[in-house]
Amino acid sequence: MESSLVVLFDRRETPAEVKPARRDRWQWVRTVKSVSHFIAAGALLAAGVVFTAQQKPTTLRQPAAGIQMAGAIIEAPSFSREAFRISEVLQHYTTDQATADRIAGAIVDEGSRRNLDPALLVGVLLTEDVTLDTTARSFVGARGLMQVMPDHAGKWGCSSSNLFSIESNICHGASILQDNVRNSPNMRTALLRYNGCVRGSNTPGCHSYPDKVMRAANRTTAQMLALAE
Repeated sequence: MESSLVVLFDRRETPAEVKPARRDRWQWVRTVKSVSHFIAAGALLAAGVVFTAQQKPTTLRQPAAGIQMAGAIIEAPSFSREAFRISEVLQHYTTDQATADRIAGAIVDEGSRRNLDPALLVGVLLTEDVTLDTTARSFVGARGLMQVMPDHAGKWGCSSSNLFSIESNICHGASILQDNVRNSPNMRTALLRYNGCVRGSNTPGCHSYPDKVMRAANRTTAQMLALAE
């Protein structure tokens, strides 16, 4: 009995005898799978490169548009066709496209908000400072593009009282012009009041101011129409 148990024990397959074959087969299967995955990954990578190369690059007039951050989305204000045309007109007076874009966007926004023709606002702006100097100061202290007097700062519901900010300055200027239009018998008088030309004592010859504004506004309208064709 003891002998047969020894024989049975001796004939039993040990891990050392069984596992090598299984292990070799399993390693072969794993190798095949790894190679297959590697080939598939390479094919997907190649396809992605080809797809990316075929895509046309996206051109943004405003680079900040569409930037996303965790928990928030940053979106640049929409740049309308009208703002685009006004910017193109303004670039006859400056080589700074970014500044022209900001001015154009603010003019369209404030024109819509104040029910004023954007071309009229451009006419006022170009009459006040044809160089489009955002930090301009007049000899009487008027500031920025539409030459707003400091005592108006913060009084018109604008987002900032900084008159050297393009958006804030145009907001103040458009608000003042709208108020003058509402309280004047005609546009000529409204423009004279905007300019502060009551008797012409501060600025000799200021009575020609409305004519200059309207010429600039009409020229802007014509240029915008040409761009629309």
